Amino acid sequence: MSRDSDVRDLVRVVLPGGRHVTLRPIGDEDEAFVLDTAGRTPPSARATALLGRLLDGGAAAARALPVGDREALLLHLRRIRFGDSMDCVLRCPSPSCGEALELALTVGDLLVPPSVDVCHTGVVAIDAYGAHYAVSFRAPTAGDLEDAAPLAAADAEAGARALLARCVQRAERNGAAIDAAALPSEVSAAIGDAMASSDPQAELQLAMQCPACGAAFSSLFDTASFFLRELDERATRTLREVHTLAEHYHWSESDILQMPPQRRAQYIDLVRDARARGRAR
Repeated sequence: MSRDSDVRDLVRVVLPGGRHVTLRPIGDEDEAFVLDTAGRTPPSARATALLGRLLDGGAAAARALPVGDREALLLHLRRIRFGDSMDCVLRCPSPSCGEALELALTVGDLLVPPSVDVCHTGVVAIDAYGAHYAVSFRAPTAGDLEDAAPLAAADAEAGARALLARCVQRAERNGAAIDAAALPSEVSAAIGDAMASSDPQAELQLAMQCPACGAAFSSLFDTASFFLRELDERATRTLREVHTLAEHYHWSESDILQMPPQRRAQYIDLVRDARARGRAR
């Protein structure tokens, strides 16, 4: 967080489990930063980099966030920047249908209540293949996802194993320590389920039914991709405004971006009026 941030601009939000976090709302310069990463950085990494600009503690604090906390912060930021209502379009996954489904959501629909009991560590004890396994784990962080993403892009199963290895703190088989890579698939699946339960905000599954064909399905809501797409669209419009004002008034990009959006819009109207009068002559 910038040292010269005005403390009056900071907002305090409550995360699942009741933890309080203070951060700076998104500004035009932050949107421009996000737009600069479009097309060359995965959405998850872009979202974490954005939070690194807004959180006290910077990039290290953003990477250390449990995935659910990161998702909650993105939703809170979305509400601050664009409001509570969210209009989405999904497609029925049935090969014989493919109907476009319009869905009206709110940020409040997607946020896990702060009162929900959240514990980002846990233990799984399970019998499998004639042995007893006991595994202690922690919930994945934003940094874990980013570091495992390149491998997952090439091999989804290998990426999942790498993520599991980062999050397993200790694994035992019949009381003897073993490496996470030696855990059988049944145990790994149980750990994955326990991780999901320990961090309920991490994955948002929407239960849907297609009105056209009646098929019931669930769809993962990707907060980062949805929010970043909105920010990219808005930042693109802002850059057009910067271009128009810089061309007309010869102001710098920094000066224009520091201008309140309402005043910038008023100057844009003045430029359009001036150009209209010029064409009319």
